[in-house]
Amino acid sequence: MQRGIQKEKMIFLILSAILLSISTPISIALDNIAIGIGLLGLILIYKKLKLSDLDFRVLGVSVVGTVSSLLSIKPLHSFENAHYLWHFLPYFITSRIKREKIPVNLVILGIFGAISSFAVIFESLTGVNPKHINSLSSIHFLSHPVRAEGFFNTPLTTAGVISVIFLIFFGLLIFAKERKFRIYSFFISIIMFLGLLFTFTRSYWVGSMAAFFLLPVINLKSKIARIVPLSVIFVAYILYLSIPSVHNRVQTIIHYKQNVSAMDRIVLWESGFDLYKHYNIKNKLIGCGSGNLLHFLKPHLIKRIKKVFGEKAINSHIFSAVHNEYLQILLKWGIIGLVVWLYLWIYVLYRNIVFIIETDNEFYKALIIGITMGFVAFLVGGFFEHNVGDAEVIIFIMYLLGINQNIVGGEKNEVLS
Repeated sequence: MQRGIQKEKMIFLILSAILLSISTPISIALDNIAIGIGLLGLILIYKKLKLSDLDFRVLGVSVVGTVSSLLSIKPLHSFENAHYLWHFLPYFITSRIKREKIPVNLVILGIFGAISSFAVIFESLTGVNPKHINSLSSIHFLSHPVRAEGFFNTPLTTAGVISVIFLIFFGLLIFAKERKFRIYSFFISIIMFLGLLFTFTRSYWVGSMAAFFLLPVINLKSKIARIVPLSVIFVAYILYLSIPSVHNRVQTIIHYKQNVSAMDRIVLWESGFDLYKHYNIKNKLIGCGSGNLLHFLKPHLIKRIKKVFGEKAINSHIFSAVHNEYLQILLKWGIIGLVVWLYLWIYVLYRNIVFIIETDNEFYKALIIGITMGFVAFLVGGFFEHNVGDAEVIIFIMYLLGINQNIVGGEKNEVLS
């Protein structure tokens, strides 16, 4: 009887995980509904919850964020802009579902990831976002693909989600043994790759390339892993030569001083370092709190904007984030927050590599390889974006981190026997 009641309570966690598999590639509104259902599930099984080592590290990030906001100049305003409690809940939800439910979640994630990616491809080739189609007769193909925004209405967020899904299924395609799942992963990988390509988002191109180059480190024993970086260089070079839009986008990296977006980032980074130098001891340690950064950053940013873009360009170059996640955390949560954040991910990546070396389960090994590559893309992309503050991206990453813990954490992390 007790076991039956417990299973009924687990339905909320399972439903939440499925909804997150649907919503994370396409909709933030459904994300919040899914998290709410999952929170109810966690409350119902609270007596069975046992905190793992990784749980404490995730909670550590939330604690630092909470303390930083509590001691900031505007605590209420800071808490209104805080995301580090609600957006981290998907980790606790997916880390508690039964592991045999994970393949179903992956299949659903692949389907809706492909839908999101198809929307990007369609928009890039036609210039029309599928959400805004009024008449099929008005659609025509462009001579060159353009940068697409996708369902999230911004290429940065769309690329942040698509790049990680692409790498997960690439890992399954290359290393999974089950033929059916490899075939499925092949088609999902192709469409996700094209979606990532047509976002024309340099930060996640670089992040994905870093994941490919680090694959021999992630999977030390694999000969195939050593071949992948060379293959990626070849494919990237072909794309660079054959697609003018790709060529032009890469050129903006090489000639960054001639690109307004790149110079904006440099101005923001320099302003951020200027601000940290002027922080008092308290702010150096725990930052200024969420939602307060622009108040402190603006005077330093204006000085840098004047120097690079001129007096008249001030208003068009004011941003509330510094477009570098590590600098952002340093300013927002201080050196303590940055150390806690880095410690979390060093722990995750190290433990994943150990698991990949030691496990005999080929499917879980392939999945953790793909997820680890996705984490690398996310972390490298963070050097150029404020992706922890991007709700859709961090919810998805916490959803994956929960699945990661569910597998790597082993039997210790199962709520039910």
